[in-house]
Amino acid sequence: MTPLRAASYLSGAAVALLLTGTGATFSGWSAGSVANQTNDAVSAALAFSHTYPSSSCSLSARNAGTVACSGTPAPGGASSGSTQSAADTVTNAGTLTDSQLVSEFRSTSCGPVQVANSKTAADPMLPRYTTTFQQTDPWGGAGAVTLSGGAYAADVVATNTGTLLGGSYALGVWFKVANGYASGGPLMSLDASPVDGSSAAGSPLLWMDTAGKVRFRVTGTLGTSSSGVSASAYNDGAWHLAVLSVAATILSTPTLYVDSAAGVSGLGLSALTGGSAYWHLGWGDFTGVGSAPAATLPGSLAGAFTTTATVSSATRNTLVGAASSSAYATAVLGLSGIAHFWPLDDAGTTTYAGTLPVIGATSPCTMIDLGWTTTSPAGTVASAGTKLSAFADGTWHAVTAPSVGGSQTSTIALSRDATWNAYIAGLRLLLPLAHRIQAAPAGSSWQATFSWTGSGAVVLG
Repeated sequence: MTPLRAASYLSGAAVALLLTGTGATFSGWSAGSVANQTNDAVSAALAFSHTYPSSSCSLSARNAGTVACSGTPAPGGASSGSTQSAADTVTNAGTLTDSQLVSEFRSTSCGPVQVANSKTAADPMLPRYTTTFQQTDPWGGAGAVTLSGGAYAADVVATNTGTLLGGSYALGVWFKVANGYASGGPLMSLDASPVDGSSAAGSPLLWMDTAGKVRFRVTGTLGTSSSGVSASAYNDGAWHLAVLSVAATILSTPTLYVDSAAGVSGLGLSALTGGSAYWHLGWGDFTGVGSAPAATLPGSLAGAFTTTATVSSATRNTLVGAASSSAYATAVLGLSGIAHFWPLDDAGTTTYAGTLPVIGATSPCTMIDLGWTTTSPAGTVASAGTKLSAFADGTWHAVTAPSVGGSQTSTIALSRDATWNAYIAGLRLLLPLAHRIQAAPAGSSWQATFSWTGSGAVVLG
């Protein structure tokens, strides 16, 4: 800069120093520094566990999202004339007190579990009681169901047996029982009752006797019947395919095939009596049948079907020789006159919302009442007498959470409503439950949900 400008600059600087009363050393500003505050570590943990009748489920500290739990904290079924309940222990293993938490429960739906019909979708079967899904099938996959504890399944649309008068038809199912099993039981049958009510012997009726042999019986219009029995026993712990093929004109001639063995035919007889009946798996009406086996079959089933045409020996061999479940399904759906095909490969979590025999369009979930309370601290998730159908609308119900280290008792009670109908006895009503825990206030991103949505999340009708 020019000397004049320099002089002016210095003069201004001197004036500034004089006005501030500071020395030329800039006392107090001789050194500058910037210091960060020490990090404060916030210690908090969101950790819970559920311990209920058949299992337990835990949420690790600071975990988020959904925790999939097996089974259900609800009781297994609704009792007649009394209330059945089950308790679940909810433990706060974290460091957030009850005032820092929001605890909520809900269910999003309720309905009877079905097994799908790949040919006629409107006619699934409804399994009842202890049905285990996705079990090992004849091809090594997970496409079978296992029945135990009186379990069976029946379809929901009646068959007019009058349509079979003078006609041909067939039925078939894969089956497996324990090696040496000696109580027998029904494999597949067409029965007047939509459930397990006795009236007259099922027809056609396909079952295993106490010696492990497979038998059939078909009743005709004149009260006569045709029957037959396999030459070999099949209670050996292996999978086998039983097919009953009925060729009919004026008379019916049933032929039983098991695997690749030669067919066993019964005597000719008058065709089926007209009426309405329902297809059953694992249950059959043995009224009037001598040396009847157990009423239900504790075993595994797969690939059940019916047709309105006969199945030849060659076609039966094709079914037996299928290399995979998909190849078997293709062969079954290609059968002449295929009417129904229940693969039984379901996950056990699909429900049926259509019309039901006896109770029509009424949901079975309207016939069972729920009460859900908590203690220590106390709360009400659902008041006693709440219909399952009303509770399962997706609404979150809040209760006070247990404090740090505390355990809360959650009790679910079920009872049959006055409108309960025997048709729903044993139906597997899928009731998916969820418990959501959030750091207060509600809506916090720090949250996690316990979820019971698998095939075990059921209550029985």
